[in-house]
Amino acid sequence: MSLDRLNLSPWDGLSLLNREAEVRDPESIRSAWADDSALLLQLDFDSQFVLDPFGIPAVGELTDDIAYLGRIDGVPWFAQRVEELDGVTIRDSRLTDLQYQVVSAGLAVLNWIGNTRFCTMCGGQLRRTHGGFAAVCSMCGREHFPRTDPAIIVAVLDPADRIFLAHQTTWAQHRVSILAGFIEAGESAENALYREVAEEAKLQIDAYRFLGSQPWPFSRSLMLAYVARSHSTGRVDQVELEWGNWYSRAEVDAGLAAGKLILPGPGSIAAHVIGAWRNRTLPAPEG
Repeated sequence: MSLDRLNLSPWDGLSLLNREAEVRDPESIRSAWADDSALLLQLDFDSQFVLDPFGIPAVGELTDDIAYLGRIDGVPWFAQRVEELDGVTIRDSRLTDLQYQVVSAGLAVLNWIGNTRFCTMCGGQLRRTHGGFAAVCSMCGREHFPRTDPAIIVAVLDPADRIFLAHQTTWAQHRVSILAGFIEAGESAENALYREVAEEAKLQIDAYRFLGSQPWPFSRSLMLAYVARSHSTGRVDQVELEWGNWYSRAEVDAGLAAGKLILPGPGSIAAHVIGAWRNRTLPAPEG
C-alpha cells in the first residue's frame, strides 16, 4: 500500500544541527572550541570517518583547517580533514540521524574548502571566515560561500509497478540504481526530470510526485527525489548507462539472492526510495 509521504529522516524535518549563523565570529567559535563538551569529527581524503567513537574531544589549538559545524543539543561540533583513517563512509553505513547530519555538514564544508582556494573574479587567495562556511578574497574583498549543485533522482515505475534500474559504466559489476542527473543552468527540477530520463533511458514520463531531498556531499550535491510513471519501453543510452531493465519485486529479490544485483548503500536517498518501493510504501506518482 502506498503512502502519501516518504520517511526521509533526518532530512525531512527540523535539523538537529544548529548552525548558529548569528554567532560565527572568531571569538564565539574559539569559545565553542574551548567548551568541555566540544567534539571533533575527522574525515580522511576518501571520505572515511570512525564510528566508535564518533567524534573525539576537541583539544589543542583551533587551527585554520578546522571547520565549525554548529551545535547539537548544546554540544559544539567541528570537522577536520586528516590523511588516512580505517573507517566507514556515509554511502555504505547505516547511521543515526545525528551522525548523518554531522558527517554531511563536515564533508560538504571540507570539500568546499579543499577545492576552492582562489577568488573566481580576480584569482586572489581566499581567507576563510564564519568557521569555514564563507571566505573573503584577500585582493578584491569579494565574499564567497559553499556552492550546492542540485540534481534529480527518480524511481520510474511502469503500469505493472515494476521499477527501472540501471548500471552506470563506472560502477562495480552488478551495481544498479534508479535514474539521476544534474539540473542544468536555467532549468527547473521538473525540466531536468523529464530531460534526464528521456536522455538516459528513452523514457517518457506520464506522472510524477516529489518525495523529498538529501544533501549528498560527493562533492556538493543536493538530491531532489521523485517517483514517476512511464508507459515507455525504455532503452539506456549505453554511454553513461551501460544497461538497464524493468524489475518486479520478485526479480529484485532473486537478483540480490544470486549476487546478480547490488543495490545502493543505506546512506543514500536511492536506498530509501528503492526500499520503500520493495516494501510497497512508496507514494504513488499520481496525485
